Amino acid sequence: MPSKITSRRREEFTVRRSDEDLVHVVFDKEDDRVVQFSVQYLAFLQNEWRPIVRFDTAHGRAHLDISHPDGTQETRELHTQDYNAALTWAIEDLRTRWQFYRQRYEKEWKQ
Repeated sequence: MPSKITSRRREEFTVRRSDEDLVHVVFDKEDDRVVQFSVQYLAFLQNEWRPIVRFDTAHGRAHLDISHPDGTQETRELHTQDYNAALTWAIEDLRTRWQFYRQRYEKEWKQ
C-alpha cells in the first residue's frame, strides 16, 4: 500500500496595527493541519522594536509568553492544544487586545 505524501508549507505575514505596533504571524501546515506557529506582537518603544507578547508552539505545546520591561518572561499554557484552534485564537486575541497588552507593558515600564 503506498504511503500518503504530506506537503509542508510555511505561511508568514505581518499586520500593522499602527506606525508603532505590529503583529507578525508565522505558521507551518501539513495538508490542512497547523503543525507549528508563532504570533508575536511588537511595539516600537524608546526607539526600538520590543516584543510584548508571543503565542507559539515552542517546546511542543501551545502557550503565551508575556514579556516584561525588566527582561523577564511569564509563560501561560493555552486552553487548547489543537494548533489550528490555538493559532486562530492567538490572531484574534491580538487583533482585539493589542492595545491592552501595550498599555500593561508601558505601565510596568513606568513603575
